[in-house]
Amino acid sequence: MSRRATIYIRTSSETQGGKSSPSEQEVDCQRLAKQKGLEVVRIYRDVEKYRVGNKLVEPSGSRSDRPALQAMLKDAAKDEFDVILAWREDRLYRGIRAMLTVLETVQDYKIDILLAKETFDPKIAPIRAWVAQMELDSMKERMEMGVKARLKAGKANTGQDRYGYIRIGEQIQIVDEEATWVRNIFAWYIQKTPLNQIRKHLIAANAPQKGSSIPRHIQWSRSSIQAILKSAREYAYGFKTYSRAGQREENKTYPKHRRQNDYLLPGHLKCVCNLTWRARTATHRNSRKGEWVERKTPISTYFCP
Repeated sequence: MSRRATIYIRTSSETQGGKSSPSEQEVDCQRLAKQKGLEVVRIYRDVEKYRVGNKLVEPSGSRSDRPALQAMLKDAAKDEFDVILAWREDRLYRGIRAMLTVLETVQDYKIDILLAKETFDPKIAPIRAWVAQMELDSMKERMEMGVKARLKAGKANTGQDRYGYIRIGEQIQIVDEEATWVRNIFAWYIQKTPLNQIRKHLIAANAPQKGSSIPRHIQWSRSSIQAILKSAREYAYGFKTYSRAGQREENKTYPKHRRQNDYLLPGHLKCVCNLTWRARTATHRNSRKGEWVERKTPISTYFCP
């Protein structure tokens, strides 16, 4: 009886498809299975973005929460196959945490790993995973430097234009009509006007919003106003943080009473009385019927203790 094998396919992004397309990975793995006399019982694919909380993330090799990878490891625990076939080792993992997730499972359930383009050696796998992680960190640093240099030179980066600006070729130009409202938003914010009140001012004045291919169901959402406040630094000072999909702080779990939220101004804020401000999250509200109900979206504010 031939041994049962499964094929795992991963591409970090659509742009990577030309280097190691899913079809190319599958063809090479199927060829390897035929050479080794293995029966392929299932193919797992991580080739599309998936949702983690409120974010869509790429199936990076540094992430251990990839849907297809998790499904494959669960099936391994059910003894549904004997061998994992992959194109290269970095298709399975590109970091220490993801490597530990895979190796712990294959060792516990005595599953073999075969690679179409490389030779798998479990003894040096931790070293190769560490090197891959270093390559990702170096890539991230180079991309951050490139983004900052382009912004400082007044050149646009890929992605959506920020409110108040437009790209003409590679140059960033100010949109006067939108810039007026950016100044108003900052003026209201400095005056400690609540975001909901800023939103009402914008709607009442019929302030224009940035064009979108998707019709807006909500005029001037809180997130749109927060995005304008947050993006000002990168356009004014050429500072922009580039993040690559990976294990992040928000993936940790905390006790129920200790909520971790993305506040508008992270870090230590000082009051005029020299005390450090604290963060407060409103999770409930009074309904029109006078009932105490849970908010769909918690509201985060600062206060002086």
